[in-house]
Amino acid sequence: MKLLSFLLLFFIFSNSFSQKIITKSINSKELKKERSIKIYLPKNYEKDLTTSYPVTIVLGDGYLFDLCVGNAKLFANADKAPRQIVVGIDMKSTFSKDISIVSTTNLLSTSGIHFYNFIKHELTSFLEVNFKTSPFMTIVGEGKGANFVTHFLKEPQPIFNAYICATPEFAGFSSEIIKSYTLKRLENIDNTYFIYGSNCEKQTTRELFERFSEIGTYLSSFDSKNLHVSFDKFENSPSFLSTIAETIPRAMTDIFSIYSKISKSEFEEHIKDLDPLEAIKYLEQKYLDIQFLYGSNLNVRLEDIYAIEGIVIDKKDGDYLRVLGDFVAIKYPELHLGDFYVGKYYELGKDYEKADFYYKAAYGKMNLSDPNTNDFYENIKRVNDLMKKQKEEKEAPIEKNEDEDEDEQNDN
Repeated sequence: MKLLSFLLLFFIFSNSFSQKIITKSINSKELKKERSIKIYLPKNYEKDLTTSYPVTIVLGDGYLFDLCVGNAKLFANADKAPRQIVVGIDMKSTFSKDISIVSTTNLLSTSGIHFYNFIKHELTSFLEVNFKTSPFMTIVGEGKGANFVTHFLKEPQPIFNAYICATPEFAGFSSEIIKSYTLKRLENIDNTYFIYGSNCEKQTTRELFERFSEIGTYLSSFDSKNLHVSFDKFENSPSFLSTIAETIPRAMTDIFSIYSKISKSEFEEHIKDLDPLEAIKYLEQKYLDIQFLYGSNLNVRLEDIYAIEGIVIDKKDGDYLRVLGDFVAIKYPELHLGDFYVGKYYELGKDYEKADFYYKAAYGKMNLSDPNTNDFYENIKRVNDLMKKQKEEKEAPIEKNEDEDEDEQNDN
């Protein structure tokens, strides 16, 4: 089993680099020299001229960058996240200087401020001008780099949507500094934010773990719809590296939860008790949120349509099947599904002539090699039988009973 897991991980990461990774240099005024960056461009980046991609900026271009690239590809292939651009900053010889703080205040040092401004003004601008980026950005750091990441929370209009802090080494007074950012203000910004932290008590000092717990408790106290906070404590992590390796996929699961197709838990928590029209609106809003947040113009997944289908058919006597049918026809005009829902709507309303029309329209869009075509044709046969029966009932003469006949004779 261990060998199988190793081979699987090897396959994932070796394949992740079959995509394009390029190296660029930015002539930085803040740093007063050039700084090298690695950029991972996802599959079909050069062919797809219309898609904009979320960006993940990693403090470092080594193993943390590799982990982010591997998981970005894995999540995109599983349709759990949009394809992303991942950027790793070369910090091999400058890490301590780049993220340094003033020991007496725990604020960024002069060199730390310059590196901060390099990311804020120069790197983000360079990426926006030269690559097809969406506004959604994530920043990732580990150790002292994770502490540096939290300084971006102070921006009046946050630069990043997501902040990943792997095994953070929060400095003294970090809690007070973070509290001074008054993060409750984010409630008034029309955007969504994610803060994810991870640590393992066995792999750090008690002081750092208690600081991590304190900050996590504080951040998690916000009752805000647009600020999502998760601070995971890995009790059984065997090593420092395994904690970091587990951090990235857990964080991405949180950050891109809205993007994923409707899960069983999402259905149970948010959908199952909705009325049909509310369920349709929920589905429509989900994809508007995906487009607004991640910049991904994603068509509604068929699986998500099927997820709400039962609610629309079973509740309110199917009165909103016409609405669902029109919605699906707009999203998938070439498929038979929209016409089927409209046909079902008319069948339940006993308008069998219109039901026949839409069922036949749906059947005409199906591929004859589809094994479901014969079963689908049963819809047409059924409504034709019902239509015939309905016609016969209308045309049948009204039979008089014996009492009526006697009354007529007495009248005569």
